[in-house]
Amino acid sequence: MNTNLSDRTKMKDSKPFQEKFGELLRTNKLAILLEIAVVFVPLYILLVISNRLGGDDFLPLGGGLVLAGGPLVNLGLVLTIAIFWVVSRLRGSTWSDFGLARPKGWGRTILMGIGVTVGIIVSFPLLISLIQLVFPVAQQDLSRFDFLRGNLPNLILNVVAAWFTAGFLEELLWRGYLMNRLVDLQGKNTKLAWVIALVGSAIIFGLGHTYQGLGGVIRIIVAGLLFGAAFLTIRRNLWPLIFAHAVLDTISFVQHYFGG
Repeated sequence: MNTNLSDRTKMKDSKPFQEKFGELLRTNKLAILLEIAVVFVPLYILLVISNRLGGDDFLPLGGGLVLAGGPLVNLGLVLTIAIFWVVSRLRGSTWSDFGLARPKGWGRTILMGIGVTVGIIVSFPLLISLIQLVFPVAQQDLSRFDFLRGNLPNLILNVVAAWFTAGFLEELLWRGYLMNRLVDLQGKNTKLAWVIALVGSAIIFGLGHTYQGLGGVIRIIVAGLLFGAAFLTIRRNLWPLIFAHAVLDTISFVQHYFGG
């Protein structure tokens, strides 16, 4: 009986602690900043190590199959997802808080996704051209994807993987999570706060693609701005962005397959 009483006491004590910690993560600016750092730093540190080591761009799976992104990068992504999940649970966040509420209709969601896709395809080259008027933007270094050329099994494998890692996870982490937390960090839910969050998340997103060179980072920042702007335009609904991101990555991979 004493043991049961002790267990109940511990449960009662632990619940207030979790609630207080969750409240701290929701309202304290320093706690929010530290949370963002804890979520993303493992991934970015392992990205830097991977880039410095070189040759860690692929994960051989045997049988000639190769997955883009080496062991260190994939480990960093797993750690980031795990930490994101833990802190989100502590804060009491739901999927809808990140823009993943159940769609009212998948047909309408897909149409919105097509709209986002077309909008980015049209506006992206225009923005890059405007930037190049100010200073030249070097070409992206996409040689790490040469293994896709003429290799249909690798194309299929990496397209499917990209739908999840890039299409779903990148949009969830950098748009759904990071933009919301950057607004929380400012302590006010205003249009200016969302614009600052949009720019900040795009820069952080671009810095995660340093393997593509400076030109690649600039292009990814522009892409991040476009995805973030779309996120705000469609009232922070993440599903159309996930669809658009998956379609755009598929187009890019197919181009590599044909030697583009």
